[in-house]
Amino acid sequence: MNMKHIQATVKLLSGLSLGLMLQTAWAGNITDIKVTSLTDNKKIVKIKFDSDVTEPKGFVTGTPPTIALDFPNTSLNLSQTDFAYNDSLLGKILAAETSGRSRLAIDLREGSEYYTERKGDEIWVHISSKSASPKSLTTQSEPAIKTSSAPIGNAAQLPSNENEYAHSGVSIDFKKGSASRGEITLNLPNPKTKFDIKRLADRLIVTLPNTSISTAEQKKLDVSTFGTPVRFINLTRNNSQTQLEIITTGGWSYQNKLENGRQVFHIIPQSNVSQAGLSSKNQKFKGSNVTLDFQNVEVRTILQILAKESGMNIVASDSVQGSMTISLKDVPWDQALQLVLDARDLDKRQNGNIINVAPREELLSKDKRNLTAAKELEELGPLISQSFQLKYKSVEEFRTVLNIPVSGATSTSDRNSILSSRGSALIDPATNTLIINDVISSLRKIQTLIEELDVPSQQVMVEARIVEAGTGFSRELGTRWFGQQTHIGSSGNTATGIGAGIVGSAGNSGSNNAWAGPMNFANIPSVNLGASAPTSSIAVVRQTLSGALGLELSASEATNKTKTISSPRVLTQNGKKAEIKSGTEIPYQEASSSGATSTSFKEAVLGLVVTPRITPDGNIIMDLDITNDSVDNSCRASEPCISTNNLNSTVMVENGGTIIVGGIYRRSNGGVHDKVPLLGDIPVLGNLFKRQTKNDEQRELLIFITPRIMSATGTNLRY
Repeated sequence: MNMKHIQATVKLLSGLSLGLMLQTAWAGNITDIKVTSLTDNKKIVKIKFDSDVTEPKGFVTGTPPTIALDFPNTSLNLSQTDFAYNDSLLGKILAAETSGRSRLAIDLREGSEYYTERKGDEIWVHISSKSASPKSLTTQSEPAIKTSSAPIGNAAQLPSNENEYAHSGVSIDFKKGSASRGEITLNLPNPKTKFDIKRLADRLIVTLPNTSISTAEQKKLDVSTFGTPVRFINLTRNNSQTQLEIITTGGWSYQNKLENGRQVFHIIPQSNVSQAGLSSKNQKFKGSNVTLDFQNVEVRTILQILAKESGMNIVASDSVQGSMTISLKDVPWDQALQLVLDARDLDKRQNGNIINVAPREELLSKDKRNLTAAKELEELGPLISQSFQLKYKSVEEFRTVLNIPVSGATSTSDRNSILSSRGSALIDPATNTLIINDVISSLRKIQTLIEELDVPSQQVMVEARIVEAGTGFSRELGTRWFGQQTHIGSSGNTATGIGAGIVGSAGNSGSNNAWAGPMNFANIPSVNLGASAPTSSIAVVRQTLSGALGLELSASEATNKTKTISSPRVLTQNGKKAEIKSGTEIPYQEASSSGATSTSFKEAVLGLVVTPRITPDGNIIMDLDITNDSVDNSCRASEPCISTNNLNSTVMVENGGTIIVGGIYRRSNGGVHDKVPLLGDIPVLGNLFKRQTKNDEQRELLIFITPRIMSATGTNLRY
């Protein structure tokens, strides 16, 4: 082989090696792995590539199974290679790179099945629990993967039982974009699927006509923790159409774009007027860099140079004159233009790729003339009548908004109203219709206002729990002494009691007879300090032929525990007052000054009056008035006495949270000591001449409040 052939062979081998190196360099990198949870214990593992998405080859091994996905000519560019999940289906994901390929091992906790599909620059791995499908999971080492780049509605990607697992091809995804914007991805059955967009004050509604999703595909995502204007995302079915509802908070605007065959809605936060004024001082310039170095050159010449560098058409007014010295290096052309305008007190107005430059006063004067002419045309324009039938709001609520007097339509130039000076408004409560007669510009503003305000209000279920608990304890100890001596005299039998001077005679009957004496006397205790309602007693009687001596020890002890739970609850709209009562009305006679009597009533009710207001961040502020009254039967007044427990407060609670809004704790204890003088003071033995009573009572009242925002789309799915 001669030298020329050797050189040609070397060149050929070098070219092949270079080609293989370039092919390897062009292979994509796996840059991110995310997992999305769906209903029915389904997961989607999203594998993102920076370029050149590679279809994987996969197989299933082990029990519980492990899904192994091999991506040839693919590298890993991940911040971590081990992802662990606390989930009933998904255990962990391990990523490794070897021999010019990358492998993902997805460990599962139970038997499952999966299939993959390509979505733009991502590979989606759909994993469903085996218990949710009659199809058993393949455990062989053969490939058990389905791959396709067609939309998800393609039948080739679905399990064999299409009726049970039919997929409409509609799904949603969310991520936080740059500048705290929320990005909602709407997967459509076909990129050309038609949809309607309607913007309201606090939400964006996207309707897909003639597109129906299954029950399993309906879901609600709570994304309020991401710090974007988006709070909730609802994907619901409404008869034969599907509706995507994006609930927002604060100021926002939106853009929708078709990206990789999917509709992406960008919800962009908007600052208020004061913040916008501050941000204008720090403008961001994005033009290509230019370098200018001139001394004493005319301003019109600098504008001409900037026009050539930027590709824009800059038109300068005849009043733009003067010269300036400028030296700039690698500055965006739009920033250089702004510097020139500020230095010469000039301003600009841009329309497309045409920029008009003139003195600031000249442009402001022109703007003022245009606004004055527009106002005159509006005042002189024809009046047009249009009716708006409200769906959810009452027309009476628009009296304040439009400043409509109760008597009907009037028009005064000094009133503060959205109507023009010539406009008027009427309301028809019977048909809930608002009739406006005004110029076309005012009608458009009113129509936009109605679209923002005439929306279904959220409803709040407010539940109050009133727990009243009481415990009581009482103890009473006492003694009764009896003693008598019988003496037979000439006038008959007499009995003399010893003790407190209580004397009985034959035939007398005492109110506290304890024993019958041996000589047929009615015996009355001489020391009567026994328990008033004893539960037990011990009596000792010693009698002789001519007398008797008795001692009785009595005692009583009582404990009581009560617990009463009242739970009024009421459902009302956001911002609307609701009231509920349950109880009795007590009649009583009331006399007038003339002497006539009439029957009046007092209420003893359990009542709840509440006005809830939902805050933009999902909390609930409530004005509360809770009453728990009962009749006090121990009161002996001419009118019924009411035992009242009342709370009046304003609180803020999170949705579904419970808070104690009030409580009352009362405790009373005391004791009574009755004794015989002198004898009751004797140490130890004095207890036989005493009665002791002890009372201890505790009562506690607690009031709990639990508000819940009611939604027709079901419970929240934390995302």
